[in-house]
Amino acid sequence: MIELDAETLRRCRRGDPAALGALYDGYRQPVYYLVRRMVGEAEAEDVCQETFIAVFGAVAKFEGKSKLSTWVLAVATRVCLMHLRKRRRREISAESTGDEPLTLLSPSDALLNKEFFQRLADAMDRLPENQRMAVTLRSFEEMSYEEIARAMNCRLDQVRATLFRARCRLLKFLEGR
Repeated sequence: MIELDAETLRRCRRGDPAALGALYDGYRQPVYYLVRRMVGEAEAEDVCQETFIAVFGAVAKFEGKSKLSTWVLAVATRVCLMHLRKRRRREISAESTGDEPLTLLSPSDALLNKEFFQRLADAMDRLPENQRMAVTLRSFEEMSYEEIARAMNCRLDQVRATLFRARCRLLKFLEGR
């Protein structure tokens, strides 16, 4: 992934269409891969587009405290989390009306899979925002602790502590404690 030069970034902040196109071209593939891992193939393109709408709308606020790529992927992660929450609400709504989504798994596998992912989604939703963000950046984007610190605008030791607390909470939530 390339980093945009300072001049192109300045032009992006001013809303220059050519510069925004360069930003899109440079970051589309890594954003798409992250989004696809988080929301699945079927919805990846739509969520990727939502991400770039958010990036284009907020690029003027980018302060340069981290690499632009780290910031763009953090935006993508937040868009994915919002999308997953909306999807979860739709699924719960569909279940309450009796409309079951189609699945290729056997009924018992589908039930176990659905239960696990529901418990995991519930556990992630119960985490404080900073812990949820740190886990997402580390687990889904495989960012280094240093990159996470820059993306979250905090110290490295805070990232380590946040991830430790998040993992402990997730384990307790998943074990039902």
